[in-house]
Amino acid sequence: MISSAPVARPRIGIFGFQTLRQKVLLSFALVVLLAVSNIIIVRSLLNESDNVASTVNVAGKMRMLSQRIALEALAGSMVPSLNGHRFQHQAAIFDQAYHALMSGGTVFDLTIPGVVYDQARYLNRVGRDWQIYQQSIIQFHAASEAHMDGRSHFIADPSPVMASSDQLLKSVEALMLDLIQHARLVQEQALYSSFALFVLDILLLALAYFVVFHQVLLPIDRLVQQCQQLTAGNFSARTCLRRGDELGRLGQALNDSAAHIERLLDEIARERASLKRAALVYAHTSEAMVVTDVDGHVQDINPAFTAITGYHADEVVGKRLNLLNSGRQNVQFYEAMWQSLAETGRWSGDLWNRRKSGEEFVEKLTINTSYNDDGSVNCRIGLFSDVTEKRRREASIWHQAHYDHLTQLPNRQMFHTNLQRCIQTSRDSGLPFALIFLDLDFFKEVNDTFGHDEGDELLRLVSRRLMSCVRGSDLVARLGGDEFTLIIQGLSNPDDVMPICDKVLRAVAQPYTLNTTTVYISASVGVTFYPQDGEDAVTLLKHADLAMYAAKDLGRNQYALFSADMRESAQTRRDLLRAMQLALDEEEFVLHYQPIVNMHDGRIVKAEALLRWQHPERGMISPADFIPLAEDSGLIVPIGNWVYERVLEQTRVWRQTLDADFELSINVSPAQFQYEGLDPTAWVQALQQYGLPGSAIAIEITERLLLEAEDESAARLQMFRDAGMQIALDDFGTGYSSLSYLKRFKVDVLKIDQSFVRNLSAGSEDLVLCQAIILMAHQLGMRVIAEGIETEEHHQLLLKAGCDYGQGYWYGRPMLAADLAARLVQEDQVG
Repeated sequence: MISSAPVARPRIGIFGFQTLRQKVLLSFALVVLLAVSNIIIVRSLLNESDNVASTVNVAGKMRMLSQRIALEALAGSMVPSLNGHRFQHQAAIFDQAYHALMSGGTVFDLTIPGVVYDQARYLNRVGRDWQIYQQSIIQFHAASEAHMDGRSHFIADPSPVMASSDQLLKSVEALMLDLIQHARLVQEQALYSSFALFVLDILLLALAYFVVFHQVLLPIDRLVQQCQQLTAGNFSARTCLRRGDELGRLGQALNDSAAHIERLLDEIARERASLKRAALVYAHTSEAMVVTDVDGHVQDINPAFTAITGYHADEVVGKRLNLLNSGRQNVQFYEAMWQSLAETGRWSGDLWNRRKSGEEFVEKLTINTSYNDDGSVNCRIGLFSDVTEKRRREASIWHQAHYDHLTQLPNRQMFHTNLQRCIQTSRDSGLPFALIFLDLDFFKEVNDTFGHDEGDELLRLVSRRLMSCVRGSDLVARLGGDEFTLIIQGLSNPDDVMPICDKVLRAVAQPYTLNTTTVYISASVGVTFYPQDGEDAVTLLKHADLAMYAAKDLGRNQYALFSADMRESAQTRRDLLRAMQLALDEEEFVLHYQPIVNMHDGRIVKAEALLRWQHPERGMISPADFIPLAEDSGLIVPIGNWVYERVLEQTRVWRQTLDADFELSINVSPAQFQYEGLDPTAWVQALQQYGLPGSAIAIEITERLLLEAEDESAARLQMFRDAGMQIALDDFGTGYSSLSYLKRFKVDVLKIDQSFVRNLSAGSEDLVLCQAIILMAHQLGMRVIAEGIETEEHHQLLLKAGCDYGQGYWYGRPMLAADLAARLVQEDQVG
């Protein structure tokens, strides 16, 4: 059977014989055994036939001997010479024959076996009749001899002898008949045995043929068929001879050879297909290919080479590729290329070349070397493509990723790269450098007031001025927003950076003529030095940022050099932040309430809730110290929620026990509106849960919030107003604001900042400003609260100017809730 299936493992041969020689020897042994068995069986049948014939012969001679004895006995009675000695001899022969038949033996020169059981009964009868016959003979002889003594020629009565003789004859004949019958049976059995032997021979011969057919002829036929299949080219044909003999090994060898040839043909087919594909790729790829000899002379090119360079095969074959040289690469470039080819056999990189038309282009070139068996160079293969546009796009993408699109200055990523490079350069040269961190003052106000387009233009103008303040070796970058950095390299003396800082401050402070207006800004500058103020980029930038905030704290439009005190201040801020987080959980915050009075009757009708921090170790911490930190960190949101909850609780208590119309106001920081934690919906729901009307609570905001308010912040303020809460504008007149915001956000109350009240006197400018604010507010439908009233004169002047409410130390300092409650009770008693 021929198949393409995998060949199974050889199985054990017949009776454990593995080789064909062993199987042939086995078959020969079986044939010899069959022949020997036939001879033995035939010999056995012949012996049995001879034994039967001899037995019948002996029985016949016994019959004849018995008759002869009878005749001689009768004759002896008449002829006295015939005496008893002869009888005895014959009787002895008869007995010998009898015993031979009974137990086997030799008689009459014949060797016979004993009779079988069925014939023994006839033989016993013969023996019995033979004894009777012998007695009758003896008696007959005795009688004859007795009469012969008295009378001559006397013949005894022979009838007993004749009778016993007849009986013996019958017994012998019966024995003979039985022996003859047995002989027939033996002959029949011999015949049947011969037939059986013949059938057995046929079966054994058939078995031998079956074995030879299946073990020799059939495998040979399968091998012949496989050879024919292989000759016809079908190398997938396999012979399934699961044998361990010579034919099995021959079949396995043919299978292995066919498999090997098949693999070789598959490899050849794949190689042909690969060569065909390679030829197609070579002819149709967009990548140019060129083959040169070891010296660089062109041997072959593909069509893409012509498409890119403009040169055809007949123009370049046999020539060197320096005809493409653009002249942009120097000699050292090509020396390095040839050195790499000599050492490694390959080179890859970009280079500028020139087309036949004279146009220059950038090609991405890869050169590989093909070697002969002896290691010598066979040829070099160059693959290149025109990457001019790709490199331009990459350069554009790289520039966009590393430069600010607005100012074209390096961006934050490029700044960090440059900073790391400057650190390494400084380490190598030993010269320090300065990192200047610059933040524009009042840029946000300009941007929000005049629009983002004007703000963008302002940033562009600032960047140009900064570039004009530094040397070509220095670096200027925009980190984002209104933050810029300058890296001043190669400082032999750190003091050299001071004139640069002054120059920067003067340049930034000059007026800017924008598209629609002219604005004035300034800058706060922080300065750090490497390695004095930090040995890594993160530390340097952090310290520069601290120095910049120190400059802002000093009043802006100036620079500050980083010092260790700034680092300690930053650590203090971090410690304070951790303590503030704990304070919220430990209930260390408390509320004080400053009364707000109706200026017409002097009664306390409102109060402002003011947050205080009672630290267990530091004592009372001023809000000016922790509120800005809370705003920067985002803790202002949970703190604000805590304040609001306590104010609602206190308002409900005072309204239920003291004054049903009493109002409390709380300050809401602009930072609270910048975080997601301030949820006006939750505040309104809490107000309803405490059973308070919206008019019981006033939300105090600053001009900064109005200035920075976006749509979402405006929507939150509107939700408070929709709930009935009042909106009070705190510290009015101190911000960079516009009166249009008062109309836009529908403020209910204006709070005149204490800076206008502190020096208030008759005929003063502050009084004029306060009168103008009060008049404007009333015209817009707003009520006015004056802060910082500390004297009766302040009270009278503002009352005369029409101010509605007053707040200040003259009415009462901020106090605990219990103290304010006592004041309210006292007023009720007085009233």
